[in-house]
Amino acid sequence: MCKQKGFTLVELLVVIAIIALLMAILLPALQRAKEQARTITCRNKLRQYGLCMRMYLDDFEGRFPNPWYWLYSDGGNYERKDPPDGPLWPYIKDKDINLCTSFNTIGRSMGLDPRYSYSTNGWLGAGGYFGDKAVKNESEVRHPANVFLFSEENLWKIPGLSGHTLNDNGLYIDPPPGTRDCFATYHNTPSGNRDKGSANLVFVDGHCDMIRAEDQYDGGNYEIARPK
Repeated sequence: MCKQKGFTLVELLVVIAIIALLMAILLPALQRAKEQARTITCRNKLRQYGLCMRMYLDDFEGRFPNPWYWLYSDGGNYERKDPPDGPLWPYIKDKDINLCTSFNTIGRSMGLDPRYSYSTNGWLGAGGYFGDKAVKNESEVRHPANVFLFSEENLWKIPGLSGHTLNDNGLYIDPPPGTRDCFATYHNTPSGNRDKGSANLVFVDGHCDMIRAEDQYDGGNYEIARPK
């Protein structure tokens, strides 16, 4: 008679320990890959926003829409559920490009119900917070490749960096040492610190990039906000 041999308790514990170790190694890598995919998807959506603005500018002789009212004619915010009626909305054919997946995930974890996640540069367009200091026409932007058009704005305040959370559709970067609005900090976060991450943005010339929000501490981010 052959006696069937099974695993001993020690062998089972060793196998379980190895599996746990592999999971501990692989899970962070999988999470980083997942977030990187979200970041790329978000950037592609911003690129489409840039194209929508390009069509708008071509139709309106280079004049930027009001940075407060481009999405909703009465201002609005990122949680509104009624369809937008602002001047840029007819150019946004694909309604799925309005919400960054990372923004949505973080917003819902905070008890929010975001519908839109991108803000326009408050220095572009008449009638915004900066008044006559802002530019009205694309021709007034000296370096289109260095001035952002749309970006992501933070959902929470960061002491010394921002004094306001996302509350409208304009991203208003004050001259240093101002701390009005803040670029998003939830992409490429070091060690999971959401106050130290980066934001996607699309520039006036149409190309996309990323910026570290904490560069605002020394006024660096102001340089890509002010068009002249």
